[in-house]
Amino acid sequence: MELNLHIIADDLAGYAPQVRIEEDYPVRRLRFPALFDGTETRRSLLYIVESSLLTPENIKLVTESSSLLVIGKPPRALFKLHCNIVWVPASVQLSKLFSEVAALFGAYNLWGEQMHDLLITKKRLKRLAEISLPIIRRPIHLVDSFLQVLFSVAEEDEHTLASRGHRFIIDNDDPALSVLTLDRFSESAYAHDEPFILARGEFLSQNIFISGHLVATLSFSQAGRPFSKRDYSLLLLMTDILKNGLTYMEEWNTSAPRAVDAMLQLLLASGQVQESVIDAALKTMAWHENDSYYCIVAVPTNPVYPSGLLTATAKRVAAQISQMIYTVYQNIIVFVINADQSTVAQDDILELMVAQLAHLETSIGVSNIFDGFHALKQHFELALAAQKMGTDADLASGTVHPYHRFEAHFMEFLIQTCSESVSLEAIIPRGLVQLNRYDRKYGTDLVHILAVFLRHDMRIASAARELYLHRNTLTSKVAQIRFLTRMDFENDPEVRLTLMVSLRMLGEL
Repeated sequence: MELNLHIIADDLAGYAPQVRIEEDYPVRRLRFPALFDGTETRRSLLYIVESSLLTPENIKLVTESSSLLVIGKPPRALFKLHCNIVWVPASVQLSKLFSEVAALFGAYNLWGEQMHDLLITKKRLKRLAEISLPIIRRPIHLVDSFLQVLFSVAEEDEHTLASRGHRFIIDNDDPALSVLTLDRFSESAYAHDEPFILARGEFLSQNIFISGHLVATLSFSQAGRPFSKRDYSLLLLMTDILKNGLTYMEEWNTSAPRAVDAMLQLLLASGQVQESVIDAALKTMAWHENDSYYCIVAVPTNPVYPSGLLTATAKRVAAQISQMIYTVYQNIIVFVINADQSTVAQDDILELMVAQLAHLETSIGVSNIFDGFHALKQHFELALAAQKMGTDADLASGTVHPYHRFEAHFMEFLIQTCSESVSLEAIIPRGLVQLNRYDRKYGTDLVHILAVFLRHDMRIASAARELYLHRNTLTSKVAQIRFLTRMDFENDPEVRLTLMVSLRMLGEL
């Protein structure tokens, strides 16, 4: 186990040490304590020496970046060197101090050996935290990038933390961890590759990256004591051990290589990516450009969710479903499923996705299946259209559907697209325009009667019941409509289809 002076100085707090450390907490190279013996110092040792022995001749033997623990006030000349110094009062006995420092190195070395043994025997990562608790002396938490708490460990008599593992942090009601929910996945925290403070100073955290992917975050809780340089140093030491554990035990999943994500972003932004680029990216997953695909979008209805949280959520979903990749584009989670290679039915995928996204406020839209990955942008926009139209329909009806397929909103999309480009009277049949004008002029409701009649497949009895009209009265009204429109909707299916689409545009169907 390699230590540094930040750890040693903190553990020797009873001696009221003073510190001049020129290198910050990443310095971790001290393997053993040693007595200064009048030979040139080595960087890997912590030299314990009485200040009276630091004569000008001996100070010349102190090499750059050496670490010294000095009993008494160090000579001024020592401060001119680029070295790390901790000094304690002159009244301290050398033998006692050396024994205590040796015991510290022994305790840390034993800790390191225990963690190594746990890794090679494939023990649960929580055990690493349990044996580390006496060293760290703070509650320890590991949250993976699937929004799950891998472990929470604390001394039972000092802190109350739930013992169950693998909980979604967004659903976690544990007071000691709930503050991490959004703060952990804020834009700044998600990108940190060095120790950082979270949740108003309550957590000291370190992200763990493997092959460029964020896989987990290790955190120490404040537990009523301000964080020290020792905490920063031990956090980095434990992070290295856990990184090896996460790699060795395969507790993470990345869904798709970076090249795929970059290609997805380009396609969604412009829709124009060279076929060779698409092929090269898809080959990393044994996919083909001309396979069949469909797109699912999950649009947050809560604007406070940072992209880090959305990415972590998407990653967790993709880990559950084979032949799926994801990206986060303009704060929208975009999933792409290879329909040719997937062995799971779309309904099952959607049900699983709804369950996995339940902790977030999102609205889901699903595109039709399309051939050729190059068509992703168009079908991404159709999935978005389905999500928006379905959400609007839910709000209007007071119902809530877990997801919205584009095929269910095809006609609405078609009508909306047409009505946005031209006026209704320019595209609906002339006969229907005349009928609508007749209603406005004479206060009749023939357009509505026509819509009900067609919706009931021209069955007089059922349409009359809905309209509260006598059968003969409705028959007379239908004849009047036929005369005014000059359209043979009773005998020509093409005319009926045209009228039904037009009535939908008018809001009658």
